[in-house]
Amino acid sequence: MIKIEPLGTKIIVTPIYEELQQTEGGIFAVELELEKAEVVEVSNELSTTYKVGDVVIYPKGVGESLPHYQKKSCVWLDGRPFPHGNIWAKVTEEK
Repeated sequence: MIKIEPLGTKIIVTPIYEELQQTEGGIFAVELELEKAEVVEVSNELSTTYKVGDVVIYPKGVGESLPHYQKKSCVWLDGRPFPHGNIWAKVTEEK
């Protein structure tokens, strides 16, 4: 299996597809503007910011598709924060 190490400020993520939420009236609530994804590979430059397994949020439609990387559908993103890069937030759970 090939392993890709992103260079510069690039990261590779795999999108997380969540189940649609249905209201009591039967309407499905859909988030159309932002995507959620799990970090799969990180460049050395960003290794202090992200680690494999982190979850990030980025605008829908950005990045370059990397189909079938490690048997997953992945996306190349610029890992810098918006407005210089693609990432809007890193998701963490409160304890």
